[in-house]
Amino acid sequence: MKTIISRLFLFALFVFLTQSTFAQVKIGAKAGYSIGRITDDSDNIYTEDYESTSGVDVGVFVEYPTSDLFSLQLEVLYTQRGGERTGLQPIPTAALEDFGSLIQLNYMLHLQGKDPVSDTNPLYADFKNVSELRYIEIPLLGKLGWGDTWRFYVEAGPYVGFLVSSKQITSGTSLITLDSEGRDPLRVLNPIHDPTDPSTGPLWVPVPPQDFDADTDTKEELNAYNVGFHAGSGLIRRINEKHEVYLGFRGSWGARPIQKDEVFGKSHVGGLVFSLGYAFTL
Repeated sequence: MKTIISRLFLFALFVFLTQSTFAQVKIGAKAGYSIGRITDDSDNIYTEDYESTSGVDVGVFVEYPTSDLFSLQLEVLYTQRGGERTGLQPIPTAALEDFGSLIQLNYMLHLQGKDPVSDTNPLYADFKNVSELRYIEIPLLGKLGWGDTWRFYVEAGPYVGFLVSSKQITSGTSLITLDSEGRDPLRVLNPIHDPTDPSTGPLWVPVPPQDFDADTDTKEELNAYNVGFHAGSGLIRRINEKHEVYLGFRGSWGARPIQKDEVFGKSHVGGLVFSLGYAFTL
């Protein structure tokens, strides 16, 4: 599917670039408020229960009208996407460095008769987890419009997006557990245990609550580019022959999963954007 989208995008871009030099065009800028979302239909433990986060979309565009009704619009946008998750959730094994090597951790669990920890059988904790993604997106849209001084339009088309940065920001303090219900805490050897003195406590004691405050660069874990669709509508107010302003609403959806490793999910990134723009006719 991503190959089909990429070829359609490149073909439409070729048509736009070869034709725009022969017609009067509009150039403009836009800025908007976005509601980003990460979705995954695979029920993966690492990607479920993410909620929307807000951000900004800013960019520039060139519009080539082919008739009073139809035009092609090429844009370059800086977009903020992401999601937020709070509560009990899995901890990737790469984040367990504070407990020594994974081999040592699993040996300790073996002594307790527990299953070894892995990315498919992780530990859990209760914390806040925010994913912040930044893309440069290049959509090419077909645009239908009606009216003169006030003009209503609808638009749709493919886009290519390039990942600029990706961060995982976690916060909170929590016990670490072996189960997703938080009932079986991670235990370590009690350093003061004396089998002859009951007052020293049991042999195995829960690990104290841990601090999960961290800001982790996750760009290398995600695909460097994405492809997808934009679609929206809006209202244009023509000021005179050269100047116009508009209010727009648009949705976007990424067709390519953002993760390189499917163990951590097959998430699609998207968003809803409310924007204000200005266009100047050359």
